[in-house]
Amino acid sequence: MVGSPQIAAPPANVGIEFDVSMWPLVFVSMPAQIQLADIEYLQESYEHVFGAPNRHALIVDTTPIETIPDATLRRRMKEFEDSRRPIIREKNIGSAIVLSNAVVRGAFTALRWISPQPAPNKAFSNVRDAARWCIEGIEADGQRVPAPAYLLAGMRGEP
Repeated sequence: MVGSPQIAAPPANVGIEFDVSMWPLVFVSMPAQIQLADIEYLQESYEHVFGAPNRHALIVDTTPIETIPDATLRRRMKEFEDSRRPIIREKNIGSAIVLSNAVVRGAFTALRWISPQPAPNKAFSNVRDAARWCIEGIEADGQRVPAPAYLLAGMRGEP
Protein backbone atom coordinates (compact mmCIF):
# COMPACT_ATOMS: atom_id res chain seq x y z
CA MET A 1 0.00 0.00 0.00
CA VAL A 2 1.16 3.53 -0.77
CA GLY A 3 2.63 5.28 2.25
CA SER A 4 2.66 2.15 4.39
CA PRO A 5 5.54 1.77 6.82
CA GLN A 6 8.21 -0.87 6.32
CA ILE A 7 8.24 -3.18 9.33
CA ALA A 8 11.13 -5.59 9.83
CA ALA A 9 10.38 -9.27 10.34
CA PRO A 10 10.39 -10.13 14.03
CA PRO A 11 13.49 -11.76 15.50
CA ALA A 12 13.24 -15.49 16.20
CA ASN A 13 12.57 -14.91 19.92
CA VAL A 14 9.58 -12.61 19.28
CA GLY A 15 6.01 -13.90 19.27
CA ILE A 16 4.17 -10.65 18.48
CA GLU A 17 2.73 -10.36 14.98
CA PHE A 18 2.78 -6.78 13.66
CA ASP A 19 0.94 -6.62 10.33
CA VAL A 20 0.74 -3.49 8.13
CA SER A 21 -0.41 -5.35 4.99
CA MET A 22 -3.89 -3.77 5.32
CA TRP A 23 -2.51 -0.24 5.72
CA PRO A 24 -3.82 2.13 7.04
CA LEU A 25 -5.21 -0.62 9.28
CA VAL A 26 -2.51 -2.08 11.54
CA PHE A 27 -3.16 -5.48 13.12
CA VAL A 28 -1.14 -6.61 16.14
CA SER A 29 -1.58 -10.07 17.63
CA MET A 30 -0.03 -10.65 21.02
CA PRO A 31 1.73 -13.92 21.89
CA ALA A 32 0.67 -16.32 24.64
CA GLN A 33 3.45 -14.98 26.88
CA ILE A 34 4.91 -11.52 26.40
CA GLN A 35 8.66 -11.14 26.85
CA LEU A 36 10.93 -8.08 26.81
CA ALA A 37 11.93 -8.87 23.20
CA ASP A 38 8.24 -8.68 22.20
CA ILE A 39 7.87 -5.23 23.77
CA GLU A 40 11.07 -3.99 22.12
CA TYR A 41 9.90 -5.21 18.70
CA LEU A 42 6.44 -3.73 19.25
CA GLN A 43 7.85 -0.32 20.18
CA GLU A 44 10.31 -0.37 17.26
CA SER A 45 7.47 -1.22 14.86
CA TYR A 46 5.25 1.53 16.27
CA GLU A 47 7.99 4.08 15.56
CA HIS A 48 7.81 3.14 11.86
CA VAL A 49 4.02 3.47 11.92
CA PHE A 50 4.28 6.91 13.56
CA GLY A 51 6.76 7.93 10.85
CA ALA A 52 4.39 7.06 7.99
CA PRO A 53 2.92 10.01 6.09
CA ASN A 54 -0.74 9.19 6.78
CA ARG A 55 -2.83 8.28 9.81
CA HIS A 56 -3.68 4.73 10.84
CA ALA A 57 -6.15 2.71 12.89
CA LEU A 58 -4.91 -0.07 15.15
CA ILE A 59 -6.29 -3.42 16.29
CA VAL A 60 -4.50 -5.20 19.14
CA ASP A 61 -5.71 -8.77 19.61
CA THR A 62 -4.90 -9.84 23.16
CA THR A 63 -6.92 -13.06 23.05
CA PRO A 64 -3.84 -15.31 22.62
CA ILE A 65 -2.34 -14.03 25.92
CA GLU A 66 -2.20 -16.77 28.55
CA THR A 67 -0.06 -14.99 31.14
CA ILE A 68 -0.42 -11.34 32.16
CA PRO A 69 2.86 -9.45 31.57
CA ASP A 70 4.78 -8.73 34.76
CA ALA A 71 4.86 -5.25 36.33
CA THR A 72 8.18 -4.35 34.68
CA LEU A 73 6.84 -5.04 31.18
CA ARG A 74 3.53 -3.28 31.89
CA ARG A 75 5.42 -0.24 33.18
CA ARG A 76 7.63 -0.21 30.08
CA MET A 77 4.56 -0.32 27.80
CA LYS A 78 2.90 2.51 29.77
CA GLU A 79 6.05 4.67 29.70
CA PHE A 80 6.32 4.23 25.93
CA GLU A 81 2.67 5.13 25.43
CA ASP A 82 2.95 8.18 27.71
CA SER A 83 6.09 9.41 25.92
CA ARG A 84 4.35 9.22 22.52
CA ARG A 85 1.04 10.93 23.40
CA PRO A 86 1.49 13.87 20.95
CA ILE A 87 2.35 11.62 17.97
CA ILE A 88 -0.43 9.18 18.89
CA ARG A 89 -2.90 12.10 18.92
CA GLU A 90 -1.65 13.20 15.49
CA LYS A 91 -1.23 9.83 13.73
CA ASN A 92 -3.74 7.42 15.32
CA ILE A 93 -7.35 7.45 14.09
CA GLY A 94 -8.30 5.02 16.84
CA SER A 95 -7.16 1.88 18.62
CA ALA A 96 -9.33 -1.19 19.14
CA ILE A 97 -8.26 -3.73 21.73
CA VAL A 98 -9.73 -7.22 21.56
CA LEU A 99 -10.32 -8.72 25.01
CA SER A 100 -12.14 -12.03 25.33
CA ASN A 101 -13.19 -11.57 28.97
CA ALA A 102 -16.25 -9.32 29.54
CA VAL A 103 -15.10 -8.30 33.03
CA VAL A 104 -11.68 -7.28 31.69
CA ARG A 105 -13.35 -5.32 28.85
CA GLY A 106 -15.45 -3.46 31.41
CA ALA A 107 -12.41 -2.68 33.55
CA PHE A 108 -10.51 -1.50 30.46
CA THR A 109 -13.39 0.81 29.50
CA ALA A 110 -13.59 2.22 33.03
CA LEU A 111 -9.83 2.79 33.09
CA ARG A 112 -10.04 4.72 29.81
CA TRP A 113 -12.74 6.97 31.31
CA ILE A 114 -10.43 7.72 34.24
CA SER A 115 -7.31 8.05 32.10
CA PRO A 116 -8.34 9.12 28.58
CA GLN A 117 -6.09 8.30 25.67
CA PRO A 118 -4.85 10.84 23.11
CA ALA A 119 -6.84 9.08 20.35
CA PRO A 120 -10.13 7.14 20.46
CA ASN A 121 -9.67 3.79 22.16
CA LYS A 122 -12.30 1.07 22.51
CA ALA A 123 -12.49 -2.55 23.72
CA PHE A 124 -14.17 -5.31 21.70
CA SER A 125 -14.93 -8.99 22.26
CA ASN A 126 -13.78 -10.05 18.78
CA VAL A 127 -11.58 -8.98 15.87
CA ARG A 128 -14.49 -8.64 13.44
CA ASP A 129 -16.21 -5.90 15.46
CA ALA A 130 -12.88 -4.20 16.18
CA ALA A 131 -12.10 -4.14 12.45
CA ARG A 132 -15.52 -2.67 11.62
CA TRP A 133 -14.97 0.15 14.11
CA CYS A 134 -11.49 0.84 12.71
CA ILE A 135 -12.80 0.81 9.13
CA GLU A 136 -15.42 3.41 10.07
CA GLY A 137 -12.63 5.60 11.44
CA ILE A 138 -10.43 5.16 8.37
CA GLU A 139 -13.32 6.00 6.06
CA ALA A 140 -14.26 9.05 8.17
CA ASP A 141 -10.61 10.14 7.87
CA GLY A 142 -11.06 10.13 4.08
CA GLN A 143 -8.70 7.25 3.41
CA ARG A 144 -9.14 4.20 1.21
CA VAL A 145 -9.65 0.91 3.03
CA PRO A 146 -8.05 -2.14 1.38
CA ALA A 147 -10.27 -5.14 0.58
CA PRO A 148 -8.54 -7.48 3.10
CA ALA A 149 -9.55 -5.12 5.92
CA TYR A 150 -13.20 -5.42 4.88
CA LEU A 151 -12.81 -9.21 4.87
CA LEU A 152 -11.32 -9.11 8.37
CA ALA A 153 -14.43 -7.18 9.42
CA GLY A 154 -16.73 -9.77 7.85
CA MET A 155 -17.80 -7.28 5.22
CA ARG A 156 -18.02 -8.01 1.50
CA GLY A 157 -15.70 -5.27 0.36
CA GLU A 158 -15.70 -1.61 -0.36
CA PRO A 159 -19.08 0.05 0.26
